[in-house]
Amino acid sequence: MKNIMLWVRRYVTVYGIIMLCTFFMCLLFNPASELPVITFFGRIMVFTLIGLLSLVVYYSKEELTVKAWWVRTVLHLLLLEAVLLPLAHHWGFWHSGPDIVIYAGFILLAKALWLLVDYGISIKTAAQINERIRRNRLEKRIGKE
Repeated sequence: MKNIMLWVRRYVTVYGIIMLCTFFMCLLFNPASELPVITFFGRIMVFTLIGLLSLVVYYSKEELTVKAWWVRTVLHLLLLEAVLLPLAHHWGFWHSGPDIVIYAGFILLAKALWLLVDYGISIKTAAQINERIRRNRLEKRIGKE
């Protein structure tokens, strides 16, 4: 159940990041646009699912080194661009050469936001783990005395 809640939280986070980027993209480049709400939200849900499924590139049986993490991060970004750009074009989210550059830039921005959010979550988790380790060590010392 805990893993399911983790993935639900990640899904909501990624969905929020995509919606935030979409808002600014429309605000800056097409403020008069009108979106078919139900279709648009459904398509963004599919984008979010693809974004989460693409995290499989980080899967490893061993702890990733810093270099391996960076390689997989770049690979993940390329995978997102390669999958999301054609899908967005098919759905009419972009139409011309300058549009693809803008859209690719917003995918990059969304990836950067995800890294910041994930970093914040990781710091919080690391602090909790470190506190638990300190308590265990303290309990062992008290138990030996």
